[in-house]
Amino acid sequence: MLKLFKNAFRLTNEGIILATPLILFVWLITIYLTFAKSVVDTLPEAISAIVTLLCMIGAFCAGWFYMVKESLELSKKEFILDEDRAKEIINLLKKIPAGIGKYFLSFIGMSLITLLLFAIFAICTYKIGMHFIGGIDFTAEQIKNAMTSPQDMKAFLDSLTLEQLYKLGNWNLLFMGASALMSYLLMLWMPEIIYQTHNPLIALFKSIKKLFIKFWQSIALFLYLTVLNFIISFANTFALLHPIIYMLMMIAYFYFLVYVIVLIFSYYDNEFNKAEEEKESNSDSRSDS
Repeated sequence: MLKLFKNAFRLTNEGIILATPLILFVWLITIYLTFAKSVVDTLPEAISAIVTLLCMIGAFCAGWFYMVKESLELSKKEFILDEDRAKEIINLLKKIPAGIGKYFLSFIGMSLITLLLFAIFAICTYKIGMHFIGGIDFTAEQIKNAMTSPQDMKAFLDSLTLEQLYKLGNWNLLFMGASALMSYLLMLWMPEIIYQTHNPLIALFKSIKKLFIKFWQSIALFLYLTVLNFIISFANTFALLHPIIYMLMMIAYFYFLVYVIVLIFSYYDNEFNKAEEEKESNSDSRSDS
């Protein structure tokens, strides 16, 4: 696994062009959400805005994840001249329309299933929390006011009793555990769609099955990603101290996102895709003989 983690850094550096579509998409989504927030007033407009957002996300995921796959395939090729490699890396951007054509419907389905899964997880987590932890007895309005500033949050926490603080801590642990479980179960869903199964629902079950086929490797990968996420999240707390620090942290964050996806796709390609290709080649050789 250590070799995989290290190799993913090399692949990320070689395919850093993957960050370009990601940055542009985040910028576009930010503009769209700001615009939608200012013009959406009715339920039909809200539905139209949500559908448009889902289509944007589906198109980006289809094109970008296919580009990631092609980037990994490109890394396996040998080039005599660096200019030839540079041209092929630039040409990766041209893979995005092909990916949208192949996987757009798959990722639209994935987005809808994800929303459903999040709703189910949220309801189940709430039910479990209410049964084992109980309510904390503060209103949504109090939470909204506390989120206004760090000072308001501190004042809100100071106003809670020890029992409420204890329950709040347990609720946080419960939601963190549920989020971690869901993230783990969905970890191989995207590469499963890109490499093997276009149907997002079937791909979900197959990807979960593969998590348990190589359980300890997948756990090691997930724990590694969790530690990296904790480090980058902690570092982001210093981003507002200075504009230069903020800019550097944004660069680091986008690099981190590209690295995570490259690592997950590399893991899937090494552990499962190559095995599938070897099976197919062996079956073809038997049928020919």
